[in-house]
Amino acid sequence: MVAMSQVKGHSKLRGFSLLHVPGIAAAALLLALVAGGCARRLDLTPAELARIESTDGDLKTLRVFPKRKLISLYKEEVVAQKYEVGKRKITERGAYRPFKRIIGRKIAGKVVSRTELNGMPVLWIAFDNTCTDTACAYGFVLTELAQYTLFQVPERTGFQTPVNYRRFTFKRNILKLAKQKSLAEANEVFAVTRRSGKVLTIDLQIRKDTYRPTRADVERAGGAD
Repeated sequence: MVAMSQVKGHSKLRGFSLLHVPGIAAAALLLALVAGGCARRLDLTPAELARIESTDGDLKTLRVFPKRKLISLYKEEVVAQKYEVGKRKITERGAYRPFKRIIGRKIAGKVVSRTELNGMPVLWIAFDNTCTDTACAYGFVLTELAQYTLFQVPERTGFQTPVNYRRFTFKRNILKLAKQKSLAEANEVFAVTRRSGKVLTIDLQIRKDTYRPTRADVERAGGAD
């Protein structure tokens, strides 16, 4: 038995009691409350993308999510400085104003363009509504592992090429372009390679609800004469 205080959304049901609902309906409602909002996150594969294209050919309604948090740190190309000469000392002032952009796992992205790289499909993803082309979008290329993996992060005017991190801004989490499994792979992708040889990347995922209700066809035998 699940306590109603543990059911997500229970606080919104004040004044409502399952005692007023027939038995079967109450069970169904309780199941819906417990299971509600439990969409699974799945990797975006070519097979899944093909199914999406069958109903949304332009991918306008498709929303994707990064499998892991991406942090991009941009350093200024020129640091603003002020140089003063005094009677007793020389003063030099300058302030660093780096720019950090975080794309969390819950941030939805949309497809703004589709291209190819060395024969492999590329999805250009914008994670905000102001971006409408590849100049500000993130590039995810299809790899031999049947996943769309990050390979390009947009530049920013007035800043150097960003340093990208997977999940946390630790030195060991810096993303670098590399092959995942074999040198024969068509493209390099952003990856973190551990000493064990494990390769960690940032891939595209989708949220998907799968319903498989069981509704049996019932036939009652009439009996023999």
